[in-house]
Amino acid sequence: MMITLSFIYPAALLLLGLLPLLWLFAWATRAPNLARLGRRRFGALLVLRSLMLLALVLALAGTQLVRPSEQTAVVFLLDGSDSFAPALREEALAYVNQAMEAGEPTDRAAMVVFGADPAVERAAVPVAPLNRVTSVVTPSRTNIAEAIQLGLALLPADAQKRLVLLSDGVENTGRAVEAARIAALRGVPIEVVPFVATSGPDLLVTALDVPATAREGQSLPLTVRFQSNVATTARVELLADGELVAVEEALPVAVGAGSLQFNLPVGEAGFRRFEVRMTSPVDTQALNNRATAFTEVEGPPRVLIVASAEDRAAPLRAALEAGEVRVEVRAPAQVPAQVAQLRQFAAVFLVDVPAPALASEVQRALATYVREQGGGLAMIGGTEAFGAGGWRRTPLAEILPVDLNPRSQEERPDLALVLVLDRSGSMEDTAGPGRNRLDLAKDAVVLATQGLAEQDQLGIVVFDDVAQTVLPLQPFSDLLIVEEALGRISTGGGTNIRAGVALGADALADVDARVKHLILLTDGLDSSNYADLIDRMRADGATITIVSIGGDANPSLEGLAERGGGAFYRVLQAQDVPAIFLNETIRVAGRDIVEERFLPAVVLNAPPIRGLGPLPPLNGYNATAARPAARTLLVAPDGEPLLAVWQVGLGRVLAWTSDLKAQWATDWLAWEGFAPFATGLVDAVLPPVSSGRMSLEARAEGSEILLDLFVFGEDGRMALTGEVTGRLLDPAERGAPVAFRQVGPGRFRAVVPAPDPGVYLAQVRAFDQQGEVFATTSAGVAVSYSPEYAPSIDGQVLLNDLAAVTGGRVAPPPASLFEPAGQRVGRVNEIGLPLLWLALVLLPFDIALRRLFLRQIELPAFFKRRRRSTSSGAEVGLDPALIRLRTARTQHPTPTASSHDVADPPRSTAPARPDPREQTAPPPSRPTRNAPAPDDETLAALLAARQRRK
Repeated sequence: MMITLSFIYPAALLLLGLLPLLWLFAWATRAPNLARLGRRRFGALLVLRSLMLLALVLALAGTQLVRPSEQTAVVFLLDGSDSFAPALREEALAYVNQAMEAGEPTDRAAMVVFGADPAVERAAVPVAPLNRVTSVVTPSRTNIAEAIQLGLALLPADAQKRLVLLSDGVENTGRAVEAARIAALRGVPIEVVPFVATSGPDLLVTALDVPATAREGQSLPLTVRFQSNVATTARVELLADGELVAVEEALPVAVGAGSLQFNLPVGEAGFRRFEVRMTSPVDTQALNNRATAFTEVEGPPRVLIVASAEDRAAPLRAALEAGEVRVEVRAPAQVPAQVAQLRQFAAVFLVDVPAPALASEVQRALATYVREQGGGLAMIGGTEAFGAGGWRRTPLAEILPVDLNPRSQEERPDLALVLVLDRSGSMEDTAGPGRNRLDLAKDAVVLATQGLAEQDQLGIVVFDDVAQTVLPLQPFSDLLIVEEALGRISTGGGTNIRAGVALGADALADVDARVKHLILLTDGLDSSNYADLIDRMRADGATITIVSIGGDANPSLEGLAERGGGAFYRVLQAQDVPAIFLNETIRVAGRDIVEERFLPAVVLNAPPIRGLGPLPPLNGYNATAARPAARTLLVAPDGEPLLAVWQVGLGRVLAWTSDLKAQWATDWLAWEGFAPFATGLVDAVLPPVSSGRMSLEARAEGSEILLDLFVFGEDGRMALTGEVTGRLLDPAERGAPVAFRQVGPGRFRAVVPAPDPGVYLAQVRAFDQQGEVFATTSAGVAVSYSPEYAPSIDGQVLLNDLAAVTGGRVAPPPASLFEPAGQRVGRVNEIGLPLLWLALVLLPFDIALRRLFLRQIELPAFFKRRRRSTSSGAEVGLDPALIRLRTARTQHPTPTASSHDVADPPRSTAPARPDPREQTAPPPSRPTRNAPAPDDETLAALLAARQRRK
């Protein structure tokens, strides 16, 4: 390879077109320039200016000098997945070190370790031995494609390039051949070094086959498929919805593939999940010994009722069972926190359930169950529901069709609440595993905020020997501010209740609110007197509630709470404090519950109230506000919603703000239309019944899930339809849209990635030509284990393809890896700056040629050095007129005084009178014999004067 030039900005080379213009201009103006400068000077000036212009244009173009490079850079791609055994990895590392020994000091080497994702073990540095591998990658997948891409990025541009892949070739993520084509386009060969994976005895479950749908009363066939590389016996366990339903002991297993058949009663309607597990005493890989499958059992819908007490759910349960709805009642602690388990129910009803009773994980699962899986959710009111149950700022509050902050009729804040917390040393007493009383007090503050609305104000005061305000009384807008204030609280010394109450009372005295309240939490014995402070608070319209922890508190606290117009709570278990704070906040706010007798007003006559006739009166309801996007069917006399429903994602959510027990709905329970009304609530949250018009099949293939949707017409044939939309829930319960493409009449297909093992749930809706949902269906598929632990495949084929695509070799000798690959690679040096300096250096010479002239009158000595004699006695290079004058002076030399001449007479100091005869000098061109001859300077001056006259 020869030295070549390259350009960063080649478009700038168009400016070279200025050179011909420069030469054309010089040709057009040559006559005066030649007369003034002479031919040689004019030519030199044109060359200089052309060089300057050329240097400037090349500098602007970012000219680079490319020299040939013989250095070699190699990136080793080392398999770090579980299918590549540690012993094979040690062999591969020894191979790499052998190659390193053959490298030159100028060569460079890098290493990438890869599994599901690649990691750089060593960047491109001079060759050096590699003792061990420290990079950590996800070993449950093999992604060769990303390893190749990262290796290409590590290769330097100024060296011969080569990738070396050390792997078993078992790819289960990505497409390595496509990445190899990119390497081939860049001229980088991939040398492959195959390693044959060896494994011990292994029994694995390859599939669990069950029908996608079934009907109640049927017998469900299940087929377990397995494979083994050794003859052994195995124990097989079959689970349905997490419960063991069948066991096979000491099943004989032969070498190769086998199967086992089960037949089970299908059970009740819903989404059934089946799992099979196999164990063997000789098995060495336990991660591939299970499989999961799903079946949707068609039949009457199953509804889960969640209630804190059985009597709260009894009327609703009886009404639904009378309408042939399958009902299951559970306590809040028994509700599953996994969406896959919630899918066995068509809808979930929360009947007068307070938010603290339902774990936050369950609340998030319910929200996902509605949005992503099309489940139905209904919240039934009561004294512990909606805002009164502390549901503000919870995951479910966002999906309810009513706003839990009722509109205030006044502009001033509804509630000003000051929490006064004891932080004395006794609050360090243990109140649970890893928690003390002060920790529970902080939890109580956070829980109390769920009873606050946007127009409320909150302040926090703490005390030990002295009191301190950690959160000034201010509008409650962000829970994060409260949590930051609580984070600054720690235990202190003694107990001075008066100081804390005084600070809280002063804060309430300066605020204008409908309700002003102080909650005091203490566990200490304090003899200070603060009855006067309580009296002052009562005079200002403020009340106080006292929460006493333990049996050591001052007995007078109860009397002080009564004197302050509040409540008193003696708590023996500190775990009860958070719920007390929430209940007390809701009680004093007095806005979440309205208890009065009224007749509901119909806003929209639609199911579930259509056709039920006159509605009975109610005795109370939970105060909420209507959401503009929701369908409000019934309202209270003040316009607040009683019954509202709306669509959330794929599911529906309903809110009934009165209760369904013998408190507010006494007349409704005795009403003949109560059972149809209750079943109508269920129908309002259920998706449209597909009636067999859609079928969805899901199956896992490698790291992808294939979804096949079939849509049937009323005649049972494949039918055309409008839009089809779907959502897929991954094992981390993250939802993502599914894009279906139509592959035939009434047939659609979607392919989605499934990178992680676990359960994937799909929910699909089909729209008719008018845009209305006419059918929904769902399916589930489980990726039981990573394909890394699936039956071994021959990776040699893939490795051979990678080498063939890029022109690489298979199993090359280690010593040959650092030999030049024959690529046209050069080392680049930018010369733009030196070209600029060249232009600057040539500029003074350009100026000198145009402005500097060497004249005889300025340098007389120059002519003496250049005087040459000719045959005629003339000097070369002198003006002809000057030669004639000097010739005349030679012919008439100036007389000189000899030694015998008399001395000059003495000069008189008086001025001599001029002689009139001497006033007329002889002409310069005719010197007399006795007149002195002019010197060279005089002759030059005379010549210059002559030229001026001309």
